[in-house]
Amino acid sequence: MTTIRTSEDPSVRWAKLFAKLYYCMAKEMIDALGPEEGKKAVAAAIDKFGRARAASMKEEAAERGLPPDGKATYDAVREMPGIGWSFIPEGVAACPLNDVWQDLGSEGRELGALYCEIDHVLLNSFQVGLERNFCLTHGDDYCQFLYREAAPSDTSGEA
Repeated sequence: MTTIRTSEDPSVRWAKLFAKLYYCMAKEMIDALGPEEGKKAVAAAIDKFGRARAASMKEEAAERGLPPDGKATYDAVREMPGIGWSFIPEGVAACPLNDVWQDLGSEGRELGALYCEIDHVLLNSFQVGLERNFCLTHGDDYCQFLYREAAPSDTSGEA
């Protein structure tokens, strides 16, 4: 598994620890429930977690007097650190979560891809759609982030 060292930035260490915890929990759910039901349970948990994160972010936006929706508001209250991620104009070229999942092989990448769906949930909560044709967990060179304003009823977490 990916090494975690005290010499790394705390944000990177926590991201890697989170990725390992997520992997272990998701794998246990799939092992206990079977592939089909386990993946459904993992997806439901990611959706629930994303909605809870979005609710907290929206609460902060209201406290700060920001508009309730839109990409600018999402960016202003995004609670994930940028340290450890490498950003390019098209999206993200490196991610410490993906580093862990890559080291766990095909199963790590597959479970990591399930987690990455959280981006759709979060952005759709702010009425912003996301199109992602490329993702590190699928073996691509980067995670693509193409944004679009979502229809007002587009809050399902689907892009």
